[in-house]
Amino acid sequence: MDVPVNCRSCQNPLDPILWNIGIHPDCFEQVDEGDPFAAMLKIRLIEMIRWADNENPRAKQVELGPSEIGDPCDRRIGYRLAAISACNKDFDPWASIMGTAIHSWLESAIKAWMDSHFDDSWMTERTLWVDEYIQGHSDLYWKDQQTVIDWKTAGPDVMKKILKTGPPDGYQIQTHIYGYGYEQAGFPVKKVALVFLPRAGWLKNMYVWTADYDRELAEAALDRISEIAQQIIDLDLLIDSNSHRWEQILAVPSNGCGWCPWYDPGRDPERGADATGCPGR
Repeated sequence: MDVPVNCRSCQNPLDPILWNIGIHPDCFEQVDEGDPFAAMLKIRLIEMIRWADNENPRAKQVELGPSEIGDPCDRRIGYRLAAISACNKDFDPWASIMGTAIHSWLESAIKAWMDSHFDDSWMTERTLWVDEYIQGHSDLYWKDQQTVIDWKTAGPDVMKKILKTGPPDGYQIQTHIYGYGYEQAGFPVKKVALVFLPRAGWLKNMYVWTADYDRELAEAALDRISEIAQQIIDLDLLIDSNSHRWEQILAVPSNGCGWCPWYDPGRDPERGADATGCPGR
């Protein structure tokens, strides 16, 4: 079992996701970095970057999206469906900011390629309605090959794991969900693809995974969402007095708990899950 890490400023426990950083973002102001002006500048730049990230429309998304449909944890999906307020917000956003920036650059690059080469066989980011409640934003569609493509940026550890074991099931399901969305929009789909781009490395380290599009897999994933929604209704989980019943929604604890918006790192495991959060693993 990993040994808990405390913040080097306030000495209070850190969420596991912050262990490598060693400090709560709000504690930066209390740290003497040697050069007072450099410390002040760092604080201000971090403040602006975090503000801009929080203002990003995707950061404010409250509806369930295709990237979440394949998550193995029913409880996490249930919290999203029930619009339960997040309790775990203290993430360092830099990795997601880099991912957003790379996606934006790639979209511009492919549009420029098409304009320069008179090639209209590619469709860049497109909003897709998977059903009447769920919409998503697909990165790329190759009309000639009827292929849905999704960009993923990954750090060194994730790239190593994917090269060894392949993409997580949730990522794979996401691509088939996008394929289903394209079908609903009238586009034929034969293949789905995930393109993993290293955040530390070279273009030659890109990893591409492809599979035949599977409509039944997408439909099964959507049926699961309906079943979780029905369970929320059956348990009356939207009524405050039934908050403790969230414990009855199946959870799949994993190393990913630290990234879950509803993970409560300070919660006593004996308390269990409720409408204020989940103890995770």
